[in-house]
Amino acid sequence: MSQDAEAPTAHPLTDVISRIRSLADRPEVTVDEIVGAAGQAGILPLIFVPALIAATPLSGIPGVSMVCGLLIALFSAEMILGLKEFYLPEKLKKKTIDGAKLDHAMRQILPIMQWIERHTGQRLSFLFHRPMTWVPQLICLMTGLAMPFLEFIPFSGSVAATGVCLLVMAMLTRDGVVFLLALLPYVIGGVLIARFLL
Repeated sequence: MSQDAEAPTAHPLTDVISRIRSLADRPEVTVDEIVGAAGQAGILPLIFVPALIAATPLSGIPGVSMVCGLLIALFSAEMILGLKEFYLPEKLKKKTIDGAKLDHAMRQILPIMQWIERHTGQRLSFLFHRPMTWVPQLICLMTGLAMPFLEFIPFSGSVAATGVCLLVMAMLTRDGVVFLLALLPYVIGGVLIARFLL
């Protein structure tokens, strides 16, 4: 089991987005195909991709946030356990998403990811050594488990997914400033949930 977060790479997220867009020239794209494209870069992009999908307008499609949440939770648990091979249930593998909508969402988010990757660096990197690195990993796991229930609270699922995206970016780049920024969506999500329940 690795003792630290995965080593940072030059353009981990924009590379994954480009690979996913290469799949989106067909009417339907399966979860298995998306995971296969993302998984070439390691476990963190596997968590990032469903979080990114749930953070875009694609989350408005019924069931998308639920499936994305389950994928985030599953891959986060496998990351925490240090598994070398990633398990994906057959039922989830067969889930599909509209290719045109997927390509549109990825195209819209790509410039934002490019800007973020240009402005990240290894700051406050002590946050990404054990035991501190378990904190963002556990937050990702708990967020994924909560997302199927957040479908009933407007915008809360997308806000939570945005938090996971930022946490993954922080772990990939070992940028503690991004990690601290990742906590902001959880504050916003907490406010949304409180207003919904009260």
